[in-house]
Amino acid sequence: MKKIRIGLLALITLVVLVSTNCQSQSKVSDLVILDGNKDGIINPYEALDVLLLMQKENKDVLKLKDLNKVLALHEKESQNEVDDIMDELDKNKNGIVEFDEVDSEEFMMFLQKMDVDESQSVTKKEILDFNFEDAFLLSDKDIKKEIKMIFKEYGKSGKIVISELSELIRGDFEEWDHNKDGEITKEEVYASMKPNNTAAAFKVDGEVAYMSGVITATTPAAVLELVFSHPEVKTIEMLQCPGSIDDVANLRACLYVHKFGLNTRLNATSMVASGGSDFFLAGKHRTIAKGAKIGVHSWAGGAKAATDLSRGHKAHKKYLNYYEKVNIPSEFYWYTLEAAPASSIHFMTEEEIVKYKVRTAQL
Repeated sequence: MKKIRIGLLALITLVVLVSTNCQSQSKVSDLVILDGNKDGIINPYEALDVLLLMQKENKDVLKLKDLNKVLALHEKESQNEVDDIMDELDKNKNGIVEFDEVDSEEFMMFLQKMDVDESQSVTKKEILDFNFEDAFLLSDKDIKKEIKMIFKEYGKSGKIVISELSELIRGDFEEWDHNKDGEITKEEVYASMKPNNTAAAFKVDGEVAYMSGVITATTPAAVLELVFSHPEVKTIEMLQCPGSIDDVANLRACLYVHKFGLNTRLNATSMVASGGSDFFLAGKHRTIAKGAKIGVHSWAGGAKAATDLSRGHKAHKKYLNYYEKVNIPSEFYWYTLEAAPASSIHFMTEEEIVKYKVRTAQL
């Protein structure tokens, strides 16, 4: 392990030296690229993840003299992503997205969080600086506040009785009834909401790493840390992994799992969905206990859904390439797009699990 740690330190030192030498030649803030989750802190595994990505993009060779060019390219790609958002939302083309230009409630939610100067508009810089984790993941305080509001409306006695709810909403609440006694407590709701609002993390116990939470920009680094700091781990047991908020980072994390030959498994109470299901598929051996849930659905980007695009559209390529690498038939991808819209979820049947080779072994 000492060699690995020294290697990581060397990588960081390398980037610091290069960025120092290049600062006078470039306006790119060279070290910012290594801060994947934009929290102002660079940890070694976060840096390693970024450098591995740079190496891949440069045909597996990353030379010192090329690093500044790579950093500038990354900056350009980030700007292009923002330009795409501006093209869709900035209707009067003045370089600023005013709130009255936006019809979508989903977009408005993000724009309000991006608007740090409370100008009722958003600039390109505010979009670039925005941390999507802050928008998707509620703080502990906000979770408890939301639970309080739910019980104020549906559980004034301190418990929510499922049989007393309207049939239209009953299904939404049943998932929270962990002990299946027909009543929901605040503790049960908190236990359900917490993994949905926590970045994915691993808890190691012997040869098993227990995974729970939402897959984010930090997950590739977390997987690398798991591999290098805990070489004894052979299996990732996924508990509650409801999805991802960064598809690109998720696929990168998945390929690390696959590359290092880790197994994945689900226990009887496990629930994975969306990007969490993709992560499960990365396992060398994949086991599924009876009762585990695997959720799939289509994806959407802005106003367009995946089903609006032709099968030959380039947006499908990264997903199809991923499934090919982990030996999942391409038919599985097209199935997920039709199984449920992006706003919903479909839990796979046993027949579907067998058909698309989701399981490799019995638990």
